[in-house]
Amino acid sequence: MLLKRLAATAGAALLVVALIAAPAHADGSHECFSGARTSNGDSYKLSGWTCSGSGYYQVTVLIRFGDAKGTYSCPSVFSWNGDLAGDNCRLT
Repeated sequence: MLLKRLAATAGAALLVVALIAAPAHADGSHECFSGARTSNGDSYKLSGWTCSGSGYYQVTVLIRFGDAKGTYSCPSVFSWNGDLAGDNCRLT
């Protein structure tokens, strides 16, 4: 009986730890009318304007027009009032 209770408690504790460790936001994508990029070695610092979409981590960003035109993969972005900023973005 004690062994079953201990196993159930350990299983519940493991489930709680797994839920806490889960990412806060799901993968996402954004589409921007225009944007700019600045080289940061082997990646880019990305700015986008007139953007729509969702997600903050592991995001795909499509820039339609401008010098930064292209599709990027960004580990994280900050989106606010239709503008977007991302660091360490790579062209895909």
